[in-house]
Amino acid sequence: MTTDFPEVRFQGTLRPSQAEAIAVIQQQLNAGKKRLHIVAPPGSGKTVLGLFLWAEHVRQPALVLSPNSAIQSQWTARTDLFQSSACSHQLVTSDSDQDALLTSLTYQSVTLPRRGDSDVEEAALEYWIDLLIAREQAQDPLEAFTWIADLKQHNPEYYEKRIRTYRKTVRDQLVLNGNALDMLHASSQQTLTQLKSRGVGLIIFDECHHLMGHWGRVLADAHDFLEQPVIIGLTATPPDEKGKLQEDIDRYHDFFGPIDYEVPIPAVVKDGYLAPYQDLAYFVRPTTDELTYIANTDDQLQQIMENLCSEKEVLPHSSEAEPQDTSTSETERAEPLPIWLHSLLQNLDLPSGKVDDWATFERRDPTLADAARLFLQQRDIELPSHVPPLEVTDIDEEIPRLNYWGPVLDRYIRHRLRRSPSPIDQELASRVVEQLRLLGLQITETGSQPCASPVGRVIAYSQSKIQALVPVLRAEIHNLGNSIRAVVIADYEKTSATSAEVEHLLDEEAGGAIAAFKELVRDPETDTLNPVLLTGSSVLVDDDIGELLQKTAEQWLADRQIDVTLSLQPYDGFHVLNGSGSQWSPRVYVEMITDLFQQGLTCCLVGTRGLLGEGWDANKINVLIDLTTVTTSMTVNQLRGRSFRLDPDVPDKVANNWDIVCIAPEFTKGLDDYERFIKKHKRLFGVTDDGLIEKGVGHVHAAFTEIKPEGLEGSVQLLNSDMLTRASKRSDSRALWRIGEPYQGLPLRTIELNTGGRAGGGGGFPPFSGMRQPWSSHSLTKAVSQAVLAALQETGQISSVSQLQVGKRSGNYIRVFLDQAPETDCDRFLEAVYQVFGPLQGARYVIPRVVHEIEDTWISSLLPDLLGRYFRKRKEQLAMVHAVPSDLARNKELVTVFEKYWNQYVSPGEAFFAYRGQGAELLEHAQRNGLSPHTKVHRKEIFV
Repeated sequence: MTTDFPEVRFQGTLRPSQAEAIAVIQQQLNAGKKRLHIVAPPGSGKTVLGLFLWAEHVRQPALVLSPNSAIQSQWTARTDLFQSSACSHQLVTSDSDQDALLTSLTYQSVTLPRRGDSDVEEAALEYWIDLLIAREQAQDPLEAFTWIADLKQHNPEYYEKRIRTYRKTVRDQLVLNGNALDMLHASSQQTLTQLKSRGVGLIIFDECHHLMGHWGRVLADAHDFLEQPVIIGLTATPPDEKGKLQEDIDRYHDFFGPIDYEVPIPAVVKDGYLAPYQDLAYFVRPTTDELTYIANTDDQLQQIMENLCSEKEVLPHSSEAEPQDTSTSETERAEPLPIWLHSLLQNLDLPSGKVDDWATFERRDPTLADAARLFLQQRDIELPSHVPPLEVTDIDEEIPRLNYWGPVLDRYIRHRLRRSPSPIDQELASRVVEQLRLLGLQITETGSQPCASPVGRVIAYSQSKIQALVPVLRAEIHNLGNSIRAVVIADYEKTSATSAEVEHLLDEEAGGAIAAFKELVRDPETDTLNPVLLTGSSVLVDDDIGELLQKTAEQWLADRQIDVTLSLQPYDGFHVLNGSGSQWSPRVYVEMITDLFQQGLTCCLVGTRGLLGEGWDANKINVLIDLTTVTTSMTVNQLRGRSFRLDPDVPDKVANNWDIVCIAPEFTKGLDDYERFIKKHKRLFGVTDDGLIEKGVGHVHAAFTEIKPEGLEGSVQLLNSDMLTRASKRSDSRALWRIGEPYQGLPLRTIELNTGGRAGGGGGFPPFSGMRQPWSSHSLTKAVSQAVLAALQETGQISSVSQLQVGKRSGNYIRVFLDQAPETDCDRFLEAVYQVFGPLQGARYVIPRVVHEIEDTWISSLLPDLLGRYFRKRKEQLAMVHAVPSDLARNKELVTVFEKYWNQYVSPGEAFFAYRGQGAELLEHAQRNGLSPHTKVHRKEIFV
């Protein structure tokens, strides 16, 4: 801190989350820490937080670096909240040539690589030559150089594209070797020199997740050049490390250190500084033509698998079968896949050689160990005696087929078919490899890896997803009327890179922003939104507002003295707005159209995540529809953050964030889009329908799990109807957030139970006198949980201070958890409740649950219902047999305590030892007559 730094004072009021963050960071600064790392969601006030730390605590000349000019300008704009006593110093500038207390620049301005460098050009050429030789596309440097020179002469466009790639590779290598500043353009070097002369003592890196690459390499050296000022890294989300070099990952973590403070989105919503929101999903099936293609691809894979498994000899079903001889003559074909796989496990053969025991086999190749057992078990083939079976139920339902087919086929193809001398086997291997590629699995010489799947692409960009925009937006128009401000975001304008296999299904506009825009202007109801599409070069405008928008836009440009001439070109149902002039650019027209959207001239913007992503802001958004396929938390948070902004004109704003998801669960890749949906929500917080905060896909709906959506195939229409109903209940959603209550961010473990309606949960009356309400899933779950909790407390296995919470969720799910309880108590209690509602296999003690069924008598049937109920008969009936939880079944004394509370809360009945006598008979009767529980259970964390 410099003593002569002028006084700069904050004129506003800090939010609670900002004040809390500053208190933590001030301690770090006082302790001498010079690297600070802060994570906070879009709209939570990161800019003010950074400026406050600079003005009130660091108090030195500062540099702010941002990824684009829109964010750069936000920093200069927010300094209006600060007042300086300095007379001789300008407070802020976005011009590197001007002297100011705070300089706001873009990352590009200080990391621009130099161009036309002869050393780089020569190194790039040498790299290309070496690459051609290494790939055996040239025999020596002269042949490679001749080929490159010929390419440059006859195909200069392709030559420039390739040499540009190799220039970047060479520059990156030079930078990685420590020559970062030497490789900079003269303008960037000059900017850094000027900043050093001003004594910059603080650098704020906004959206610092961008620094896991070229920018990070350069700025790590620039930090040293500037004599290591204090650094503050600000980001809405940590970076995605997938596909990054380990050197870049290590540098990033060393540069910023661990996260010093993270502001969770729910905290800012509850504080009232972000708008509450609800996450919704609308499910569609592929179109008829798309389904035909998907089904044919699946059938072809199934047929190939059956061919691979067709037996030419009897497959051994004895666990003591003799090992199979896998050698073949040149005319012999390889044995079928199941025989080869069984022999592999029998002999414990791995590519690296035979191992001595199963434990070693499993440790060396755990993927194959599991996949091979699943595959053989699924085909009812007995495993060798030394191979333990996997305890898996409902294999086909719970585990996607390709997950265990893939590793098995990979090993069989690489280590058997390709090594077979039979041309038939080798041809078969090629066909299987090609078919797996269509389903997103590529088998190479060294192994298998995921790849782009034409089937997955058809589902991701299904025409049904574009068509689903209409019912969703119709509902939102009905909900919001003229106040609707909807944004539809796609990956691209067009999805032009379509593979040959699906050209007949996906044209170049499929799934893109242009297709979405055209769908909206075609429908009479969504056309009333006057949609506008922002592309990378122009603006598409609904023809209803074409002339009005042009006139308003011209006034907007004139007010800002932007020299652009607009022209309007009619098209099929819409107009194309073009601009001419040196100042016409995406930055200008995105800002212009955004302002017109805010005013309501258009009520629906359609665009790409490139244009409407990071740094873009429109606080009027109350409907966001995500058509993108991105799943990284960094990009997802940026997209969702667009709708969270507070709208000063609508103090009770609630945003609806929609995902459109295409599913065909009966096919191998039919849940690809659903899996993307899961990944999108993996790090997203949301409020659930029972008023709790949950991270992950379960906050959207209780039926959504990380395996597959339970029961979704038969209830898409019901689920979509539920989502559209929820969309209309914005006030209910706002109430669930409980704005103003503190958010502590403490995780609590819970389970959600779906007891299956009448058979498992509801149905019948509690078998106690005076009970006039039948069991429901909620009341039964609560009663069972009370019995379990009381028994565990009396036996001293959990503390007596725990508070039971039982809540209802959509889809007949009931949430159970303990509030104000230690983690060990929560785990023990939840496991016990799960065991009561779980399968009976392995239960030591079992206990019956009876209910009262009501029957009419001849008298009651003649009387009005009010009187007749007093003459009805109650008949006791066995409803279900349950397991006594293992923690309460270790001895007869514990069982007696559980039995007492079961009789008090749930049902009269005696607990029996399940291994003999009456207990064994009761267990057999339950399993034979469908009286064993089949409860669906989700284990989750919630936050309070």
